[in-house]
This record gives sequence, C-alpha cells and structure tokens, in this order.
Amino acid sequence: MKALQISGVNAYAIVDREVPVPLDDQVLVEIKLVSTCPRWDINMMEGRDMFNYAMPPDYPLPPGFPGHEMAGVVKAVGRSVSRFAVADRVAALEHVAGSGAYAQYLCYREEDLLKLPDDISFRQAVSVELLKCVTIGLLQFGDMRGKSVLVSGLGPAGMLAVQAARLWGASRVLGVDVNAERIQHVRELGLSEVCHVDELGERRFDLGYDCVGAASSVQNVIYHTDEHVVIFGVLKGDLIYPGHAWLKGLKLESYKYRKVGPRDHVLLLDLISSKGLNAECLQTHHGSFTNYKEAVGWLARQEAVKVYFEPETDFEV
Repeated sequence: MKALQISGVNAYAIVDREVPVPLDDQVLVEIKLVSTCPRWDINMMEGRDMFNYAMPPDYPLPPGFPGHEMAGVVKAVGRSVSRFAVADRVAALEHVAGSGAYAQYLCYREEDLLKLPDDISFRQAVSVELLKCVTIGLLQFGDMRGKSVLVSGLGPAGMLAVQAARLWGASRVLGVDVNAERIQHVRELGLSEVCHVDELGERRFDLGYDCVGAASSVQNVIYHTDEHVVIFGVLKGDLIYPGHAWLKGLKLESYKYRKVGPRDHVLLLDLISSKGLNAECLQTHHGSFTNYKEAVGWLARQEAVKVYFEPETDFEV
C-alpha cells in the first residue's frame, strides 16, 4: 500500500508499506476518504509541534501522520472483534498511535470506529472525529436548550459548533470571525447567524465557545459571556479573568477530552443522519497526495475549509 510521510519542514514523500494485519482486537479499514485537520497539517509541515510551537516535530513523522479524519470500508476483522464485519462502512473516532490515515489501509481498535448507515455519504462522515471533539466540548455546558451561544472562529470546528448548538436547542447562536470571506461562506450556507468580531458591539450571551485558542479571541468571548465559557481551541497566550466575570459567577474552563461511549455514538449519528447537520460542507477542496504542499497552502491561506483525499487514486501523479 501507499502512504504519505512528512520527513521535515515542507518535505514529504509517497512511501510503500505492507498492508497491515489486524490484531485480535483490531479492524482493518480500506480508507476511501481522508480529510485534513488544518492546524495539524499546517504545523507539521511548517516545523512546529501542535501544542508547543517552540518545539519542532520529531521528524520523520510516522507514515500516514497526521491524517486522522477518515471514512472507509472494513476489509478484515480480528478474532475478538464483535461489532464489525467485512464490508461495513465506518468512520474514525480517534487518532491511531504511531501511524496515520494518509494511507490506503489502517488498523483500528473497534471502539475507535463508528459504524455508518448506508444513507450517510463518506463526505458527510469523514470528519466525524472532529465532530466528536466539538460535541464533547459542547456537552460541558450541560443542557443548552433556551440558552444563547457565542461561537468564536468559523473554521471547521466553529462551523460544526454553530450547527450542533442550534440543533441541541440553543435559543440563539452567533458565530464570529475576522475573515470576511469565511463569514460570507458560512452565511451563504445558512449554518448560523454570523458577523465580524468587530460588529459584536455590546451583545451578550449565556454561553461562549472558543474555537480559535488565541488569547485575544478567548478574552473577547469572556467579555461577551455571562454564564459559562469553554475553550475548545488550543490556547496560545495568557488570559485575564476580569472583575465583571467574577461578579457574574462566570465559569471558565478548558476543553476536557474523554473517551467516547455508546451515548456519543447515538448523538453523532443523530446529528449527521437525523437532525441534518451539514458536515459535508467542510470538504471544500479535493487534493492530491503527490502535491500535498499545495493542499496545506490552501489551508494556510484559508482558501479551503478542509481538503479531502481519495487514497485509492490520489497517490498517483
């Protein structure tokens, strides 16, 4: 099989590897569609660790890394696997340690996969891993019904967050960004009410969800929120907890990663199948692994929301 391997700053190659053999508790998946995760792709190519910009990644990266948003078809199952069978359609819920999904095949533990109904397309399902992360953060608010929600950042996470908040009963959802083209794109898709961050004025919200991570973005969310702020983006910089937030009893917390369970599977499938959340709209550009640098450039310039690849054909020139 073929896989993409990043070997240094702006350096990568297409490498040949043996098709992996699943262990007893694993499922072998033929990857039909894989999508970028912009911050991972940009940082890995530009020589920055995802969580500590002062540190470089440990090059060369494992083959297929950092690809992790994947949808595909089960080709083989280990002896102890009970929830999946050959030909099942699946989407990834987790990274795979030591490898990645920029490849034609990958093995997963069965608890790290979501079984897809036939009516969900691969483009709708490929970024389920990101949706899982976004919804875990939103669930930290508890019951959102009747609450007003401010979402900062209209990248892939923010585009999912504004929809999920609305579908879970928020009374008003506003998404803000500094990129006028991205604001217009989300407005045209009809995902949510949106505006430029400078147009917020003195509007106030019950809940604030930051999908940027930059301290200035989080600080602005704190200023406009009365009850509870969750920082989903990777925080960069220091924050000030202002006196007015203390007076209101504002709760400020980081995103709290956890493993998914059966209830999460139900919620995710309900959002992308029954409630009509549009995840397919994130896949704005189709790229080729042979020109992966171009795809990362689209992301860095915010020309693309996400770039998707079809491993069956996109390793060819």
